[in-house]
Amino acid sequence: MDWNNWLLGHEIGIRLGFFFGIFTIVAVWELKAPRRALSVSKGLRWLNNLSIVFLNGLVLRLLFPAAAVGVAAVAGKQG
Repeated sequence: MDWNNWLLGHEIGIRLGFFFGIFTIVAVWELKAPRRALSVSKGLRWLNNLSIVFLNGLVLRLLFPAAAVGVAAVAGKQG
């Protein structure tokens, strides 16, 4: 198995690993060296931010295929 096939076969795990790794680094950094006093609890803020990340991924997975179909339809009409 070559390198490209291995990467494509493990893409989800690699992406999630990098996401959670970077998220953990930023979370520890924020706990150790906050830049300002909290106005909203960290748990609520992190939940809101992770919800935005989840919704962004969901919308992209739904929107890009629909956009590709729309572009193909327009291109088909124009020949």
